[in-house]
Amino acid sequence: MRAHRSAFTLIELLVVIAIIAILIGLLLPAVQKVREAAARMSCQNNMKQLSLANMNYESTYQKFLPGVSQPGGCCAGTWIVPAMPFIEQQSLYALAQPNFGVANYGSNATVVQTRLKTLTCPSDTPGLVGSNTLHSYVLNAGNTSLYQQNIPNGCTGGTTIGTGCTTFGGAPFGFYGDPSNVANNNDAGYAQTGKQYTIASISDGTSNTLAIAEILQAPGGSGDYRGFLWWGGSAGFTTFQLPNSSSSTDVITGAGCGPGNALYPCTTTSDVNALPRQLVARSRHTGGINVALCDGSVRFVSNSIDLPTWRAAGSSQGGETLPLQ
Repeated sequence: MRAHRSAFTLIELLVVIAIIAILIGLLLPAVQKVREAAARMSCQNNMKQLSLANMNYESTYQKFLPGVSQPGGCCAGTWIVPAMPFIEQQSLYALAQPNFGVANYGSNATVVQTRLKTLTCPSDTPGLVGSNTLHSYVLNAGNTSLYQQNIPNGCTGGTTIGTGCTTFGGAPFGFYGDPSNVANNNDAGYAQTGKQYTIASISDGTSNTLAIAEILQAPGGSGDYRGFLWWGGSAGFTTFQLPNSSSSTDVITGAGCGPGNALYPCTTTSDVNALPRQLVARSRHTGGINVALCDGSVRFVSNSIDLPTWRAAGSSQGGETLPLQ
């Protein structure tokens, strides 16, 4: 007599599949949170390395990195090049020297097409402009714009954290010069372009002043240069607008913006007086962005930070007392 062999019925099999699907549904968010936590920690480690690179550069040269290192500020030769020896990229630094600039991109193709892990947040999506690499971290150009002037240009009687007239409160890194002379990169108004600052010049204190923040690499599309750190216009951020805000708009002159995207609001309609060139700090992290301070420390800043506090953190000589939240 053959023994009866039990088997799953179709209903039992469907129940088991349903239970497995529910368990996966419950587990997946937890796995994603763990992955994001790991990516965020890796991102913070990258920023720590960059902040230490800036501190080591300062120990060697007694001043911080230049925001843009090529005289005239356009269009290449940003802070990445002098930082290379301090992030274990000596061989790439040798290729980038001398006179790394827009005129000799061809001879420096290896440089601009190299993706640097230390400059890439694992939460971000790696992007390209043509075959040239985009990256995730930029230096602090202050509380107004990359021209480092009052907004609106020439206004008086304002404060570093106020509206109406927002006065430039200093920055730890120098970017562009006089916005009234933007048509001529060789104009005398650009004498301060790429100016380098000492620790002593940060009168607000290195623990109260931002050095580095995240930006999002461009989503692709012809001519979108956000994240193209090899170019001066994409190598710095300001705190004039709130981080990660959908109402905060990147302002890039020329063909700097790509296709529309909610994560990447951008305009090329730059008014050097009312809304001059600036990049907004952005990230894909939940709830905020990573930043590094001028003392080398790294922290997470919530999207809910208020604008006066954010602007105060961007200035180096504003004399504000607001803490970074």
